[in-house]
Amino acid sequence: MAWELVWGLGILALMGVMIWGATQYARRNKANDRMTEDATRAEYSHPETYSREKDGIERRIRPS
Repeated sequence: MAWELVWGLGILALMGVMIWGATQYARRNKANDRMTEDATRAEYSHPETYSREKDGIERRIRPS
């Protein structure tokens, strides 16, 4: 097998993965960004009580 073929297939595979990642990022539910920020702040500000608050945050998340 020629190395040029391997390089070409590798480049095509990488391009396919990059296109898939870009479309997944563009199609994400942007309403969840604020909830993610709130959850991160809550976890770092008081980690001992975060496990109880996590259930309420998870219920607010909308599927993308």
